[in-house]
Amino acid sequence: MFNKLILTIATICFCTFTNANAGESLKLAPELGEWGLTAAVFYTARKIDKIPIWTSLSSSKGTTDRSFHENTISSSKLYAAAGVAALGIGFIPNNNGWLKESNYRHSKGIVESLSATYLVTNVMKNIAGRKRPSFDNYPESDRVDADKSFPSGHTSISFGLATYSTLYVFDHIGHWDRNVDKAGKLLYLTGSHVLAAYVGYTRVIDNRHFVSDVIAGGLVGSTVSALVYHYQNNCISRSESSGNVSKKTLPVLLSFNPFPASMSLTILF
Repeated sequence: MFNKLILTIATICFCTFTNANAGESLKLAPELGEWGLTAAVFYTARKIDKIPIWTSLSSSKGTTDRSFHENTISSSKLYAAAGVAALGIGFIPNNNGWLKESNYRHSKGIVESLSATYLVTNVMKNIAGRKRPSFDNYPESDRVDADKSFPSGHTSISFGLATYSTLYVFDHIGHWDRNVDKAGKLLYLTGSHVLAAYVGYTRVIDNRHFVSDVIAGGLVGSTVSALVYHYQNNCISRSESSGNVSKKTLPVLLSFNPFPASMSLTILF
């Protein structure tokens, strides 16, 4: 089912900025390089996802004879959520305004964090080689995935989304000194992580993962997303301290479609 997905990871607001003093545009080459690295990370993770585990003998800690169930939460739904998150961060005005550097950097950041989470998760899966709870009843057509239980990929992506978007909402949407804004932030924190936890819960009841797989996946997704988020926030802080935050923006739409590989760049004047 995953192979049939044609997913646009994110169609985001890709903004270049003019220097406030010299009127020079932000260099496009480094940004394209960063996007290229993100694409390479994603495709590497995708490749690892489709090959057998690297260990010679898969681990079978726990029962492996439970019944096989289809996913309650499909991969396509997670990708749709990722796209919505990237678009929301890119296009919804924040405390700095609309189509600002913070919009662009964190739209890019959430795609980077999920790509990195995908890679880390799959590397761990192929090293651990843990059999799934339904290993004995896994369909032959998908046997390559039967011993990749640890950690849970669905859970790592879900908590990665929840963590990154929550940090963004806390820092860039509304103000803590306003009760209504504070309530909204806390509501988002609770709702996003409850949804992420629900995804993890479905992985257990679907007999795809053990509880420890889900906990590990949540930790991986949250940690990677927090690191990428703070990297992007530091980039914004350095730009602000150097006085290079632009007064004008040039919207550029970047569409990244991993299946089949394609990338398009459209500048809107």
